[in-house]
Amino acid sequence: MGLLTAVRSGVKIADKLTRDLQSNTTFERFLSSDGAGDKTYAAGVTLRAIVEDKQEMVRTLSGELSQSKTHITYLNAAALSSATGGNGVKEADRITLQNGETGRILALGGFIDSGTGDPIATEIYLG
Repeated sequence: MGLLTAVRSGVKIADKLTRDLQSNTTFERFLSSDGAGDKTYAAGVTLRAIVEDKQEMVRTLSGELSQSKTHITYLNAAALSSATGGNGVKEADRITLQNGETGRILALGGFIDSGTGDPIATEIYLG
């Protein structure tokens, strides 16, 4: 068994074992923005994730340091891929937590599956 196979299996096991810790999040794909700054999003998709209140300094996608307030881990790669149309999470997308809070996507992370090119698990830091 190679390392990639072990990581894939480990993430699937972690997804099953952490079901009681996971909460619902709503993922909305950014569609457009008008001149007034109003943004349009696609219909929301409910996804399960490990949501952790965690203040941490992260380097944003634009390269600046910023304080995150929430760390989200999506362990079901197939569900996230379906929600994003196979294009992954983007900085302009919106994630709403179960308690109604949302925040700017500051940083993304996770191992990429070399076989599919998709993340095995996705980490997102919200500000």
